Amino acid sequence: MPKEIYIGFSSHRLESIPFYKKVFGQTDFIILEDAPDPLFISMLKEEISSEQYSQKFETDFPKFIQSQFELLQKAYQDGKEVTQIDPYMEKVIQMYQLLEEGEKAQEISQLPEFREVYTAEHNATGRLLDYYQATMETFEQAVEAIKAFARADAQRIALRDKMRAEKIAQYLQNKRGRVFIEAGYIHLFLSSFLRKSMPPDWKLKASFLLASVSRQIAKSIIGKPLPYPLVSGDILTFWYIGKKKINPEKERLFAAQVLIYNQLITPEELEPTPEVPYPHLKQEFEIKAMLKKLSYLDCSRLYPLIKFLSPEKSRALVKKFICAKKNSD
Repeated sequence: MPKEIYIGFSSHRLESIPFYKKVFGQTDFIILEDAPDPLFISMLKEEISSEQYSQKFETDFPKFIQSQFELLQKAYQDGKEVTQIDPYMEKVIQMYQLLEEGEKAQEISQLPEFREVYTAEHNATGRLLDYYQATMETFEQAVEAIKAFARADAQRIALRDKMRAEKIAQYLQNKRGRVFIEAGYIHLFLSSFLRKSMPPDWKLKASFLLASVSRQIAKSIIGKPLPYPLVSGDILTFWYIGKKKINPEKERLFAAQVLIYNQLITPEELEPTPEVPYPHLKQEFEIKAMLKKLSYLDCSRLYPLIKFLSPEKSRALVKKFICAKKNSD
């Protein structure tokens, strides 16, 4: 029996479902990026329907959630061991439960079992609120707020990945087989944390779940076969997690591009069609291509023009801006 781990980085999108289906069929253990839920096993056993179970979640991707639950029910019926492991989010949920029961935030923050998570969550949430406020101020203030949030979010993500890696290592301690670990692609450092936590006889592989089609789409849009659409905000976060020495000009540029990216991306769930089978992936590479053509000054000029527009209108305006800029060069 092999001892193999595959970390599949992905997002909660319908276009990912065929790839989840394939990897579920090739594995013995499925580890989801979720805090344990008491009704989860009832859903797997079909004691409650996947539709009923999915209704308890507030999500921007309800069709993906429904489809993934159906795949998980099938995997469970086929004898796969399915579990939810995300101790950081488990702690967050427990803290909110204590707040609802009347506990004071200050008291919760001092409890040893919550102190580290509380601090990371408090800092990141505070910087996010600062960013929302800064979007109503000057462009420069918004850029600085983005950098501050990305730093705090990087600390939160790193802690979450470290805690999850340790918990996964504990879960797999006396197991053998092929393991699939679900992870959002902002959690790339999970693989390095897991390598440190697992015995050396476990083989570990990690990649973007949609890497094969991503390379094709990227090649057609930006001319390079990239395995995933790494955008400016992701780069900032990875820099901060890795504590790399950062070029201040690039840091400022990427933060400015994040402000534009946030106005261009479609937040709603996009459904695949025969003509556009990977709508989210295609859009992300198209936006990445646009951002590469924008300087800091370009972003400062565009931001006030698009920050109250819909993503569709914002994309049209940015395309027009880039075209005009190219013609004037």
